[in-house]
Parts: sequence; C-alpha cells; structure tokens
Amino acid sequence: MEGKLRKNIPTLIILIIAGEMIYTLPYFRNYYYDVFLKDFHLTNTQMGSLGSVFGITCLISYIFAGYVADRWKTKHLLTLSLIVTGALGFTLLLYPPYSVLVLIYGAWGFTSILTFWVALIKAVRSLANENEQGKAFGFFEGGRGAAKVIESALVLGLFAFVSKQLSDKVALSTVIIFYSVMCILLGIMVMLLYKSPEQNNSSDQGNEKDHTKFNWDILWKILKMPTTWLAAVLILTSYAMINSFYYITPYAHAAFGASTIIAAALGYFSQYCRPVGSFSSGIIGDRIGISNMVIIAYSLLAAGLVALILLPGKPSLILLLLVFIAVVYVAMYALQATHFAILVEGDYPVETTGTVAMPLMIIGYSGEIFMPIIAGACLDHWDGTTGYKVLFAILLGLTIVGLITAVIWQRVTKEKRKEIALQRKIMKEKKAS
Repeated sequence: MEGKLRKNIPTLIILIIAGEMIYTLPYFRNYYYDVFLKDFHLTNTQMGSLGSVFGITCLISYIFAGYVADRWKTKHLLTLSLIVTGALGFTLLLYPPYSVLVLIYGAWGFTSILTFWVALIKAVRSLANENEQGKAFGFFEGGRGAAKVIESALVLGLFAFVSKQLSDKVALSTVIIFYSVMCILLGIMVMLLYKSPEQNNSSDQGNEKDHTKFNWDILWKILKMPTTWLAAVLILTSYAMINSFYYITPYAHAAFGASTIIAAALGYFSQYCRPVGSFSSGIIGDRIGISNMVIIAYSLLAAGLVALILLPGKPSLILLLLVFIAVVYVAMYALQATHFAILVEGDYPVETTGTVAMPLMIIGYSGEIFMPIIAGACLDHWDGTTGYKVLFAILLGLTIVGLITAVIWQRVTKEKRKEIALQRKIMKEKKAS
C-alpha cells in the first residue's frame, strides 16, 4: 500500500491536464468576449444565454452523473468525454448560427459533467491510499490551477501573435483548433495509458461487473448516512465562495479606486493562489487529518471575509487589501481540494464514489444557480460598496455554517478518523525504520 499515489503520478498528471482542458472550450469565450461576439455575430444577450444553456445541462448532468459513473467503466467515460468535447470544438470553425451554438454548448454540459466529472473524481480517488487522499486531491486541484496559468498564458500569446500577423478571426480559429486538438489527444492518451489501480487486484477483477453497476440499495443506504448530508453542506458553503469570488474585482475598483487593469489582475491573482491553497491543503491534510484542514481553511476564509468587510475603502490600503484577498483565495481553494478527499473519513468505498456524488453535487453545486441571483440582488438593492459588503456578509454566514458543520463531521466520524490516524502512524514508523 505504501507509495500507491507515487506510483500513479504519471496517471494523475494526465487526469489533471484532462480535468483542466475539457472546460476550456465551454469557457474560453469569456476571455475573448469581444472577438467571439463579433465573429459569431451574437448579441450580448445571446452570448449570456450560451452560458445559461451550458449551466442548465450541467445541472441535469449533476443529477445523473453518479449513476453513469458507477454504471460504466471510468476509462471509457473519460475517453468518450474528451474526444466528443474536442470534436464539437471543431464545429465552431464553421462559425455556425446561434441556434447551432446553443446545441453545442448544451452538449458540452453533458460531455464535461454527465460522462466526465464524477468519473474523473472516481479515478483520482482510486490512485491513492486512504491516508493519501488529501495529497491526491490537493495535487489534483493545485495541478489544475497550475495548468490553467500555463495554458492561458500560452494561448493568449498565441492569439496575440496570430492576431497581429493575420486577423482576430484567424487568431480565434487558432485558439479553437488548439483546445479541440488537446481534448482529442488527451482522450487518446487516457484510452491508451489509463489503468484503474483496482484492476490490478484479482479480487477486484472478479467483482468488476458489480463495481460498474449502479446500485439503488447503496444509494438509499448512503442517503441515510449523516456524513452524506454533512459533506453536501461542506461543499455548498465553500462552493458559494468559489461562485462569488470574482465580485472582489469590481469591489476593488469601486471601494479602493483600483484601475481596471489592477482590478482585473486581482481576479487573475486567484489562479496563482489556487496551487498554493490546493497543494498545502493536500499535504497538511494528510498529516493532521482532512477534517482538521477543513476547519483551518474555514477559519482562514472567515478571517479574510471579515477583513474585506471592515477594511476602509482607501486607495492607500490596496496592498493590505491584496493580503486579505490572498487569504480568501488560498482558503477557498484549500476547501475545494477537500470536497471529495474528505469522503475517506466518511468511510465510502471508492467503487461507490459515483453514487455518493449524486446528492453531494446536486446540493453542493446548487450555489451555481442561486449565488449569482443573490449577488445581483444585493448589488441592485444597495448602492455603492454597501451591496458588496452585504454579499460578503452572506458569504461569511455560509462560511460559519461550514465551520460548524466541519466540527459536527469530526464528532460523527471519530472512529474512522482514529483508524486513519493509526494507519498514518504505522506508515511513519515504517519510513523511520
């Protein structure tokens, strides 16, 4: 069992890159907004509706993704998702009408969530032992952040070069080709190189048929477990912040007089904090316990939000604002890295990950629907910076709920956490000897 994650590092790297690249096609329009709008002949409303269509199909996918992940082989699902996503990307090169774009973005909601996301989580869980889950998901989330930083810099440079030499439309087509090719290549790599660690065990091979079928009895059992609902609340309260952090950018502009460039830089700064929060969360979590790390991260997030609310809006304090924003970003991504790593303390077998993920994603990711509405209502109802501070206060309240939930989680999972701590102690003694 020792060093299971280390042996699977090459596989983890492939999954990290795949987990980042599959979402570039549905979201890249936001980074090249004006060019996309012009070349596809869209209105701002139509542009926004593409995101709504994608969000709706994602929500539908969350409901059934667990069933799909436990019904079919992980390798086949990941391969299919990546290749189909890339193939759909190539259809954008035809610059189709709005009605076709709606169908493409709707399809991406299924290929990136229904057949991909839970299968990906299941794959990552399977690469590590129980006492390595923090590192596995910490490296996974941190790696996705690092991949995003590198990918966005390379593609932005590519776009700028082609745009200068030829035209914006050709540059946009180049970006589309790059993302589409990468998805298809990653799909082929997964098909050729990914091997489920469980398949190396003969007993698992004998039960492979059972492991790839969704079991309703297991679902009912999972729904009766208090840890399922506690985990859902943990995801819900932390994901609310992940859905709302980009409001810090306009807040910095409105309250501290930050220029548009500086305010935008504060938004990009989140991606540089992501590897720090994720890697730290994974490494520390495996040493002190995942739920202990969750409590620390919620405490840091609460402190950062309190500071944002209380800090006077003076241009001279913008560096101090940057420090508090960094605390919020690091804590936010530290929590994201624990969303599924903490399941090990809930004593859920890897083969039931898809089943467990059903209620977790439906409840936990629902913030994607209601947080933008809440934020918009706050900013419309209160003028100036007051609306932002009310929004931050709501997020602070959710953070406190998450912190309390984490404490309750520790009481409910006391016995399992003792077992994991014992395994951790034995591993340390083996290494020392």
